[in-house]
Amino acid sequence: MLSNQTYKLKARITLFSTEMGGRKNPVYSGYRPSFGFNTAIHYSGEIQLIRKKELRPGESSHANIQLLSTRTLRKDLKLNESFIITEGNKTVGTGVIEKLELV
Repeated sequence: MLSNQTYKLKARITLFSTEMGGRKNPVYSGYRPSFGFNTAIHYSGEIQLIRKKELRPGESSHANIQLLSTRTLRKDLKLNESFIITEGNKTVGTGVIEKLELV
């Protein structure tokens, strides 16, 4: 059974450059990677860019992130906590939580 609660985050995210093992193409609002918060479990979510149409490899931006509901969702995320952005087993970026809301 899925949890009815999830997080809405505002975060500063950075995509790794292609030379550092990141993506080759930019991402857009609606991008759905996985997120790792200092645990072995990764969570699916959706990124909405703030004041940008696209985010290219090597760039940073503020974004709103909605984590998708799951029964294993951590309930102890904190402001200024860092996280990784992954696609499968590949880490493509990082982020830092600036604002969070448990909904």
